[in-house]
Amino acid sequence: MHPTSPIVLITGASAGFGQATARLLAAQGCHLILGARRVEKVQALADELAQAHGVRVFAGQVDTRDTASVNAFVEAGVKALGGLNVVVANAGLASGLHKLWEIPDEDLEAMLRTNVEGVVKTLRATLPHVRQSGWGHIFFIGSTAGHQTYEGGGVYCASKHGIKAMAHALRLELCGEPIRVTSIDPGMAETEFALVRLKDADKAKSLYQGLEALTANDVAECIRWSLALPEHINIDEMIVKCRDQASHTMAKVNRRSV
Repeated sequence: MHPTSPIVLITGASAGFGQATARLLAAQGCHLILGARRVEKVQALADELAQAHGVRVFAGQVDTRDTASVNAFVEAGVKALGGLNVVVANAGLASGLHKLWEIPDEDLEAMLRTNVEGVVKTLRATLPHVRQSGWGHIFFIGSTAGHQTYEGGGVYCASKHGIKAMAHALRLELCGEPIRVTSIDPGMAETEFALVRLKDADKAKSLYQGLEALTANDVAECIRWSLALPEHINIDEMIVKCRDQASHTMAKVNRRSV
């Protein structure tokens, strides 16, 4: 049975999709367990949302690459709020635009450990609590990069193809249980993503010049809508792009002169 006010755990909640999802779901009356490496940002968000919407919000520091960190965060959040229904495994990143033979260990490990290992560790820690609650919904944050590859993105694309594979596998493994599994796969979205990847504000801004990209709020709305659907409906996979992006990559993008 869908609870009136689900308890939702979100990783990577200090910015971007995670923060936008926290804001939108708090406005819907959801209680929140928010985690990020930048704990001061996520704590400020928690305080703001609790005051604005009267929901219970737990904020904690978590590095999804570290098993002990994930386990401690999940246990503390569940203990504080008394349960767990929904998981948004949002923490992820892209680092650099290297050819496969050029990528340094730092970027290779950052993407695979965060985007793949971090999701596994998050789900491994949260699923027992979701099962115990008797109702749940698991959200993966994939990408159109999980459906097609591009030069300079081999490792990032591999990590997002991995997200797609894990989402499909978990959907099979949980079939028959009252837990839905959804992968939200955005295309071009203007968040901190490009800045983290390129480490150059001007280059990051130029990626979206002349087009109307998705926003973090758009992706959050996809999560809210999927969560609000009747119980028998499971959105397995949602590919969402802005109107100006016709291909999974940037091969077909409409840019207006500015």
